Amino acid sequence: MCGITGIINFNKQKYAEELLWRMADTMVHRGPDGGGIFSDSGIGLGHRRLSILDLSEEGKQPFIQNDLSITFNGEIYNFQEIKSQLGNFNYRSETDTEVILNAYRKKGIDCINDFNGMFAFCLFDKTKQKVYLVRDRMGIKPLYYAHINNEIIFGSEVKAILASGKVKSDFSNSAISNYLSFRYPVGTQSLFKNIYQLEPAHYLEIDLTTKGIKKTQYWDVPIIDQKEDFGEDYYINRIQETLSESVRYRMIADVDFGAYLSGGLDSSIVVSLMSKMHSRRIKTFTIGFEEKDYNEFEYSKMVADMYNTQHNTILLDPSKYFDTSDMLIGYKDAPLSVPNEPALYLMSKALKEHFTVVLSGEGADELFGGYGRIFRSPYDFERYGDIHKYGINNNISKMFTQSFEEKYGSFDSNITNHFLKLYKYISLKDKRSFMSPDFIDSTANDKPLFEYFDHQFAKSSTLSFSEQYMWIFEKIHIQGLLNRLDMTTMAASVEGRVPFVDHKLIELAFSIPLKYKMKWKSESHKLYSSHLTSDLISEVYDTPKYILKKAYEKQLPKEVVWRRKMGFPVPLHKWFGDSFNDYAKEVLLDNKAKSRNLYNTNELERLLNDKSNFKEHSFGLKIWMLVNLELWMNKYFN
Repeated sequence: MCGITGIINFNKQKYAEELLWRMADTMVHRGPDGGGIFSDSGIGLGHRRLSILDLSEEGKQPFIQNDLSITFNGEIYNFQEIKSQLGNFNYRSETDTEVILNAYRKKGIDCINDFNGMFAFCLFDKTKQKVYLVRDRMGIKPLYYAHINNEIIFGSEVKAILASGKVKSDFSNSAISNYLSFRYPVGTQSLFKNIYQLEPAHYLEIDLTTKGIKKTQYWDVPIIDQKEDFGEDYYINRIQETLSESVRYRMIADVDFGAYLSGGLDSSIVVSLMSKMHSRRIKTFTIGFEEKDYNEFEYSKMVADMYNTQHNTILLDPSKYFDTSDMLIGYKDAPLSVPNEPALYLMSKALKEHFTVVLSGEGADELFGGYGRIFRSPYDFERYGDIHKYGINNNISKMFTQSFEEKYGSFDSNITNHFLKLYKYISLKDKRSFMSPDFIDSTANDKPLFEYFDHQFAKSSTLSFSEQYMWIFEKIHIQGLLNRLDMTTMAASVEGRVPFVDHKLIELAFSIPLKYKMKWKSESHKLYSSHLTSDLISEVYDTPKYILKKAYEKQLPKEVVWRRKMGFPVPLHKWFGDSFNDYAKEVLLDNKAKSRNLYNTNELERLLNDKSNFKEHSFGLKIWMLVNLELWMNKYFN
């Protein structure tokens, strides 16, 4: 696990060592165990190393093997199997990095289809005068790049690109609007103009001879519209087999490892599997707040006791939360996207004293229908559409119509609009209240955002609406969660691994019929819910993640398996409505913030002064996002 960076040019220029070191050393936190650079005609590579496999000097990067050079961030979990299949190659190390180069020698860039892991790398083939920038299937490892004139500058973090001095630091209003809607920029955007994300499961092929740049997608989340039903027991067995293999792979390391244990289903499953596979006691960590209902210590302790883990509990106080938030923005090069990022970082920092690799439970909700109130909402859309189409007029339809309109407003027959009403964190209406008219005009009233999601719905149109929601969440929503995990762990020089984001498990999950993921408790429960909307149905009349819960109900306390989803709540509305109200004003209403012409300052001041607004958690979250945005502005654009 590392930080990678470099510059590629079509003029066959050779880069100075000082420049490459300057770029690489912006990411010392990602690789405190060492660093290296490589320079040749047309390319310069930089690397910071966090030693996980082959701790010797032979594992140093950039790794040079005759005419091939690579700077690599990540892990290829099945590298030993690939190594045995490749045949007679001489190896000077025990690293997966060297296996990548030999796999490339044998198969070319198509070798990436054999890799099971999380990775971002730059591979230079001097003989062919080609450079490949590659990112893993799900985008677990970040990779940013800029194409300025005849140069391509890349890095694991934006700060490495900015350190080159070749890219002007300027913010993108379009990407900021993305952030306000979805907590992170979607698609190829970053928050900086002219700096882009390489999308998951893509690679750039850069030809130094022809000066050509070609982008290729090598994998995608599967779209399986006709699913053969093999029965509940079959899927339970397949989930258990595939997830066990995924966890086993992610326990491969030459350093000690542990796990986050939130007390929720997903991390508890991971801990149970780790405990069965490892002879030593697993070390587990959980974090929460003193406020009632803002921690899950009771449930994490149940699992820790059941599997006799070395369990650690961390309490977080609000003052430390905000100090940590400001610092983390400098690591992320972006506003924070999820309120629990400071907590995850502090937990990562604490566990770094014990081990370097941590397993986490991200990704299960997207695969198995865990966001019940959202994934069940197409049922609302379809019922209202039928009432509208067929003119159904009875007491149940009247009650449901009233409930629907109270929740969604007027009916819109476009599924994309229905989806975005639920999925947006800050609506266009709220943006018009919070942000300046000039900002709203510059974003074309969010039309590009609608078009982006409309394209995703068109691409997956053969699926049912609920399955489309899950497919879009697996492709798009999970990016914010994976970016959160990468940043909060790497800022503490820890490697985070995610068993539920194994591509084999993803391919299996998207072959499972919907009825096994979001299962009605009975036909009577479905009938009883006829007049209700999804937020009142989910986890009352149905069971989200049913098949995953059934697969592990015997391995975990029933209170953990069958309780309602909690997430990781942070009492933002209480803080901003009380002791941190002045802090929000100090950040959002000062002269620097006013001078940006981004915010509707007068309206923000009125909203912050009205303490009744802070009764709702959703309002506290919106203020938190705006505070984060301005803290980011202060770091990068003053």
